[in-house]
Amino acid sequence: MPSALPTWWPDRATLAGELLRGVAVGGTLFVLGETPSFAVAVAALFVLLQLVTDGVEAIVGDYADHVLFGGLVLVGAGYVTTLSAPWWTPAAGALLGGWFLVDGVQHLRHGVTREEVGSPYVHDGGVLTGLLRALVARVAEPFRL
Repeated sequence: MPSALPTWWPDRATLAGELLRGVAVGGTLFVLGETPSFAVAVAALFVLLQLVTDGVEAIVGDYADHVLFGGLVLVGAGYVTTLSAPWWTPAAGALLGGWFLVDGVQHLRHGVTREEVGSPYVHDGGVLTGLLRALVARVAEPFRL
């Protein structure tokens, strides 16, 4: 029987997982002392953002969520510059958002999917040196495509 939902809409298991993560976010905020209305609002926005990124990823392609997330972080960093925050806060946001944006654009441009990337970021060495090498390889990947 054909489904009445669009093909980009997540399946039931994905939707349930997104809702459970939203409940976890809201519950964590509530336990940390936020008001119930604030916790519910943030949880709803979190679930909405997850569904939007899943939809964008299904429509545009793999790593489109990185482009969206990078753009949102850059907008947030731009907003933080209008506040009386330390200079390094918007700088860190711009660096993080810029990396996500470049990473997503490069992967989309070259047609590289997550299945193709897999997990090749395992390197020889101890726990710390292997982790550091894997992290450097992942951060440098959009510039090596």
